[in-house]
Amino acid sequence: MHTRTQKHTAAVLTALVLLSLTGTVLAAPGKDAARADKAARADKVSAFTDATLADGTPVSAALTVITAEDIHDNHFGSVAEALDYAPGVTVTAGSANTSQQVVRINGDDRVAFFVDGRRQNLESGLPNGRATYDLDMAVPVNAIERIEIIHGYSTGKYMNYDAPGGAINIVTKKGKEHKFQFEGARGPYKAWHWEATLEGSADGWSWFGTGGRDNIDALHYKSVDGDKETMPNSSVNRREMYYRFDRQFTPSQALTLTYGHFSNDRGLWLSRGWWDDNDHKYAYEKLANNLSLTYHYKDNQALKGTVSLYHLYNQGDTYYPEGYEDQDTLPSYSRWKTKTNGIDWQDSWQVQKDTLVTAGATWRHTTVENETNKFAYMFEGENFGKNYDKGVSNLSAYVTTQRRFGKLTMTGTSLLNHNTQFDNEYVYSGSLEYRPDDKLTLFGSVERIYDTPTLDEMYYNNDSATLRNGDKGIHGIKGNPDLDPEEGFNWNGGLRYKFSENTNLSLSGFVSHINNPINWYYDKSDGSLTTKNFESQNKQGLQLAIDHRFSPKYSLNASYAYTHLDTDYGDGIDRFYTDEVAPHQFKAMAKYKDSRWTNSLLFTAGLGRDDNYFSGNYYVLDANVNYKFNKHWSSYVKLRNLLNESYETLGSREIGGVPAWGRTALFGFEYTY
Repeated sequence: MHTRTQKHTAAVLTALVLLSLTGTVLAAPGKDAARADKAARADKVSAFTDATLADGTPVSAALTVITAEDIHDNHFGSVAEALDYAPGVTVTAGSANTSQQVVRINGDDRVAFFVDGRRQNLESGLPNGRATYDLDMAVPVNAIERIEIIHGYSTGKYMNYDAPGGAINIVTKKGKEHKFQFEGARGPYKAWHWEATLEGSADGWSWFGTGGRDNIDALHYKSVDGDKETMPNSSVNRREMYYRFDRQFTPSQALTLTYGHFSNDRGLWLSRGWWDDNDHKYAYEKLANNLSLTYHYKDNQALKGTVSLYHLYNQGDTYYPEGYEDQDTLPSYSRWKTKTNGIDWQDSWQVQKDTLVTAGATWRHTTVENETNKFAYMFEGENFGKNYDKGVSNLSAYVTTQRRFGKLTMTGTSLLNHNTQFDNEYVYSGSLEYRPDDKLTLFGSVERIYDTPTLDEMYYNNDSATLRNGDKGIHGIKGNPDLDPEEGFNWNGGLRYKFSENTNLSLSGFVSHINNPINWYYDKSDGSLTTKNFESQNKQGLQLAIDHRFSPKYSLNASYAYTHLDTDYGDGIDRFYTDEVAPHQFKAMAKYKDSRWTNSLLFTAGLGRDDNYFSGNYYVLDANVNYKFNKHWSSYVKLRNLLNESYETLGSREIGGVPAWGRTALFGFEYTY
C-alpha cells in the first residue's frame, strides 16, 4: 500500500510531467484544414505522430497493424490465430485452465482488449494468471477491418487499468459495396469450417453481417518422446455471428448498431486422469451476446466525436460428464454470468495550430452471478461453483494534450479513475517524439501502472469443497478480498526508420516495475488454489521488426523479440506454470502475390526456454497457398506445423503437459458475388 509520503511524491511527479507537457489527453492532427479533410476522406486521421490508430489516437510506441487483407490472404480462422503471427505477441492456453486462449504482449498477459474502442475485459471467467479476456469470444475475422496492437504503452481511453502489457483494438467493417461471400473448408481430424458474409449500402444505410461454424475433433500432437499422440477430450466447436448496421443522417451525424453472438464448446483435456481416475469427459461451454449503439456527431471531420452505449453478456458452464447419474437432471455444476453495461464518450479539438486536445469519459457497471449445484461425486462439503454474487462500477475521465514544437511532439494524458471497490486513483502517461526528417522517428514514454484485482481474484470461494481423493492435493479455489491493486511504472522507447519506399525498420525497448503483483498459486498449507500479492515484478525486453518489398510480387517481414520477466514470489512459493513463453522469439513471413496466386511461408522460433518448464526450443513452419480461378471462385490450402514439431504453448512442471498442435491441414474454397 502507498504511504502518505509516497502518494505526495507521486503527486509531485505527476505535476512535473504535466507541466513539462503543458497539457493533458488525446489527439489527432493535421497541419491545416485541407490536410485534415484529406485524412478524413482516407479514413485515417493523420496525427503529428506517424503511428496512429484508426480513431485518431496517436501512439508513441511500437504499433503493429493486421489488416483485412492480411487476414484474408492467410485465411486466419480466428483473432487468436492472427495475433500469434504478430511480432512480440504470443497466444497460449490459460495458466490453470486450458479452455481459455490468452494473448501476451511483451511477455505480459495483462492486456486491455477493445472492439471499436469499447473495452471488452471481464471481471470473471479466467482464474489463471492475470489475463481478463478470452480470445475465443472475439468477433469473427471476416468482420474485421484491422487489428491494432499497442506494445507496452497506451494513452487516452486505451490507458486505464489492466494494460501493463499493452492494448489491442479491433476495428470492425462497415458495409460498402454489395457483396456476398461464402467459404467452406475441410481437413483431417474431423476439421471443418464454413462462413457466410453479406454486405451492402443504399440511401444512407449500410449493413454488414457474417456468421459461421468450425470444428476440430481433438488435439493431435507429437509428444516430448517423439510419439504421435491424441489428447483425450480436447475437441473444439465454435459458433459465431456478427452484425453491423450504419445510418448516415447528415455528413456529420451517423448511428452504428452492432450485435455479436459467440459460443464455444471445449473439452477440458487438462482433467485427463489428473483428478478423476475414471477419466470422465468434462466439458466447458462459453457464450457471449454483445450489443452496442454508437452516435457519431463529427463524422465528416478529422477530429471526431462519439458517444457509445453497450451491453456485454458472458456466460460459462462446466458440465457433468457422461456416466454420472445426475448428468441429465443437473447438467451444469458450475455456471457464471457476467453482465456489463457501459457508456463511452470522446471528442477532440484543435485549440491552436500546434495543440490538439482530446477529452473522454467511460462508465462501466459489471455484475457477476454464479449458479451452482453440488458436485457430490468428486467433491464433498460445499458447492463446487464460485459461490459469490458481486458487482463493481468504474468511472474514468481523461484529457490528453498533444503539442508540437517544430520537430518535437509532446503528448500527455491524465486520467482520474473511480472504482467502487478501490475508490479514486490518478493515472497518467507522457511521451516525446522527435522527427528530424521524413525517414527517422525517435520516441520515448513513461506510464504509471495501476491495475485493480478482478472480482474472481477477490471473491471466488469454493475452498471448502474437498476432493474425495485427497492425495491429489486439490481442495478448491479461493479468492482473496484483501488484495491490493498492482502499482508501478512502464518505460518504453525506440525508433522507426524508413530506408526507402520498400523498406521499413522499427526498434523498441521496454522496462517496467510493478509492486504488489497478483497471481494464483497453490497454497501448500491447505492445498487450495488462491490469489496473493507478491513482492515485486520486473520486466524488460526489446523488439526489432523489418519489412521489405523486393518487387510488386515478393515481400518479406521479419521480427525478433526479447522478453525477460522476473517476479519475486517470496519464500515457499513453487509456481506450476511459467509466465515466460520464450525469452527469444523469431518470426518471419515470405509472401508472393500476383493476380492469381497469394502464397506465404511463415517461420516462428522460440529459444532460451526454461528447462524446468519446457522440453526445449521450437522451430515451426506454416504455409498458405491460395489460387483465384476468376472473380467469383478461389481455393486455398492452409498448412500448420509442417515439420510436425514437438513443443509446448505454455510451460508447466509437467514437461509437455500443454502441447501445441501437430501437423494439420485445411482445404477450402471461397465464392464471392
